[in-house]
Amino acid sequence: MEKLFSPALALHVACGFALVAAGLAPILTRKGSRAHRWSGRVFVVLMSVLLAAAWLMTALRFSAYFAALSATATITVFSGTRVLRRKRPDLDPRQRAKALDWGVTLAVLAIGAWVLALVATGHTARNGAVSMALAYGAFTMGGWDLWRFARPTDWPFSPDLWTYEHLVKMLSAYGAVMSAFSGNFLTFLPPPWSQLWPTLLFQPMAVIWIVVLATRRRRTLSPA
Repeated sequence: MEKLFSPALALHVACGFALVAAGLAPILTRKGSRAHRWSGRVFVVLMSVLLAAAWLMTALRFSAYFAALSATATITVFSGTRVLRRKRPDLDPRQRAKALDWGVTLAVLAIGAWVLALVATGHTARNGAVSMALAYGAFTMGGWDLWRFARPTDWPFSPDLWTYEHLVKMLSAYGAVMSAFSGNFLTFLPPPWSQLWPTLLFQPMAVIWIVVLATRRRRTLSPA
């Protein structure tokens, strides 16, 4: 099994380099356009391959940091994609969370709890602060999803909620890619900021984007 590590690493790095560029296309293209949907599918496929390689490497040579990063990236890209099938759970019960959604979310939360326990007990040689931040990120995403799964039409549900969820989660997935890329290649930045700056950039960007979209929708719906 150890012989699989090097090919998995090569595949992981190749997908990571491709994603740094490919992840910009869904951000820059018009939302809902053919270009946006196509580039989004490319991003998801590349992320799926990257994450499959990441989990294989984590199993072969365990690292709390890598487990936390893989868990956070997994739940963001998985949930950010699956939410497109749950646009109107208030109108169509078939669009509510399935067993797969529950299973993946609970598994990611379990991994996040494990990483936090490792950090708290001093079993992480390096990247403890980043590992903890990533684990809390997984808890934030996972906790939100469990609430949405259990109470799909309760507060703060709105017809556009899926849009905001998709935006935040996919930006977070791209942020995880940039965090790994920066931590490994932008070595002129001091740790842990070399790995944390993408989160500090993309999360406020997502909030600002949502405010703009919500304000634009409110103006559209308000009577003239």
